[in-house]
Amino acid sequence: MQALFDYYRYNMEYFLIKLGEHMSIFALSWAMAIVVGLLIAIASTRPGRMKIGNALLTITGFSQAVPSIAVIALVFIFTGIGFRPAVLALFIYSLVPIVFNAASGLVSVSPGMKEAARGMGMTNGQILRKVELPASVPAILSGIRSAATINIGTTTIAAAIGAGGLGEIIFTGIRNFNFTIILAGAIPTAITAILVDVVLSVVEKRVTSKGLQLAEHWRE
Repeated sequence: MQALFDYYRYNMEYFLIKLGEHMSIFALSWAMAIVVGLLIAIASTRPGRMKIGNALLTITGFSQAVPSIAVIALVFIFTGIGFRPAVLALFIYSLVPIVFNAASGLVSVSPGMKEAARGMGMTNGQILRKVELPASVPAILSGIRSAATINIGTTTIAAAIGAGGLGEIIFTGIRNFNFTIILAGAIPTAITAILVDVVLSVVEKRVTSKGLQLAEHWRE
């Protein structure tokens, strides 16, 4: 344990740089996946596009079985190495749980709820914003939370294509057979993933509660 503390003490500046790189890759790819994933889910579940939506859910379901390292390797082949290819690879990988959960939530919204809103004169856009999305909040947030957990851990692999991050410390330890250096990268990665998951869990509970209250209004 003392050796671990000594590593941080003598390499704190380097460690903070790698932590910053790690969080930058994670935050940017995750944010992009949230925006694009929700847009894809919404577009594929609009009236008249249910066949496309069901096909998308099937494809997305199969995509969850693809290892993250395979996605990163494919992006590496076509785009090279560095920060941007890593962000692109993690963005693609993070889309899977977001699109799947959001589309599943939107598809499962009760037709009766939408008809009740339509009977009150709401447009399709208003029904989406005020009925479908609130009713789908639990599924959407679950997908976003899953994507965050997967992403922040998978970001360590991005070091293999020169993107930096805490994975670089871990790989350095592996190359030198130094368990202390491996822990110096692995422990903060695990702690960061846990903290992000805890924060998102709290947000999920609060937002889900409000969303369900609004959805319940349309069931009555």
